[in-house]
Amino acid sequence: MKKLCLMLILLLCLGLLGCSTSSSTSNGINDELEEKIAALEEENNRLKEQLAELSGTSDNAESNNEDTVPNEQNNDVTMEIKEGDTIKTDRMEIKIKKIEFSYNVLPDNTDGFYTHYPAETGHVYIHIDTDVKNIQKQILNCDDIMVVEANYNDGFTYSSFAVPEDASTGFTYANITSIDPLQTLGVRFLIDCPQEVEETDNPLFLIFNVDKQKYKYIIR
Repeated sequence: MKKLCLMLILLLCLGLLGCSTSSSTSNGINDELEEKIAALEEENNRLKEQLAELSGTSDNAESNNEDTVPNEQNNDVTMEIKEGDTIKTDRMEIKIKKIEFSYNVLPDNTDGFYTHYPAETGHVYIHIDTDVKNIQKQILNCDDIMVVEANYNDGFTYSSFAVPEDASTGFTYANITSIDPLQTLGVRFLIDCPQEVEETDNPLFLIFNVDKQKYKYIIR
């Protein structure tokens, strides 16, 4: 559109130049020629104004395009979840079985010898009990499942560590444990917090970071 307007303006200017030269070599400019020149000048001014308006509109459109970010490119979208829900990705399915405060995290089987996680004095665990199914064709490392972050009282944050279940010892270490394809394993996620986090009524929620997607669980 800009190119078309510029070409029209150029043709009109050439027409005006031709009219002006012709009139300088003649004995005088008659009324009909003066009217044509006036009309061409008026048309020329009108086209210039239209070109200026089009140029401003185009600039605004380009500016708007630069500021707009498609929603599908936003990785910070957070979905709310609750106990009993299953988070599914291309790699795994994570069933949220239970979320609670605990001063001593125990395995399901406490017969005989077992390992457990007692909280330090003045601390408490946020205990997230899950079942994780590997739905990919490769093994799934337990230290690469997800990270859960607790946000207490609008900004005090605490991160989780993974504790896989073990049939012989109760629990084992995430960095030496993996889940085979199409197999399910119980994995606990523990968040070590000050005891105040449980004892007050201040706001508290969890953010589950799973394969670049965030999920929010509100405790209170």
